[in-house]
Amino acid sequence: MNKKLSMIMQIICGLTALVVLGAIYIWAPVCDQFLQLANGNMTHMRCFYTAHAATYLAILLLVSSVVSLATKNKTAIISLIIGIMLITITNDTIGIGVCKKSTMSCIQTAVWLKGCGIVTIIAGAGQLFIKE
Repeated sequence: MNKKLSMIMQIICGLTALVVLGAIYIWAPVCDQFLQLANGNMTHMRCFYTAHAATYLAILLLVSSVVSLATKNKTAIISLIIGIMLITITNDTIGIGVCKKSTMSCIQTAVWLKGCGIVTIIAGAGQLFIKE
């Protein structure tokens, strides 16, 4: 029973990674606007970089889940760290952050990232406490 529960937790982490990717690129994409600098140049807004960082974290989580399912090794610590990072990259003071305007579409992306981070932390913590 514990092995099945551990496997379910890894599947949840893999599905969460797919939800992060779907949120970023399908149903809650980040802003596509540019920010004009003082010297007149244009640059991407912070949400663009947050989306790229979350994409890399989601790919890492997905690969970790697949490898864990294939080798029957627990990757709870990796899941916990990625979950924490998904939450913190949306924070302006700790991570990269998103736009401050509540009308921007990246606010919804941040909500999805935080929710997926919480689910990933719960699944990772569940793996830590499962005795095999």
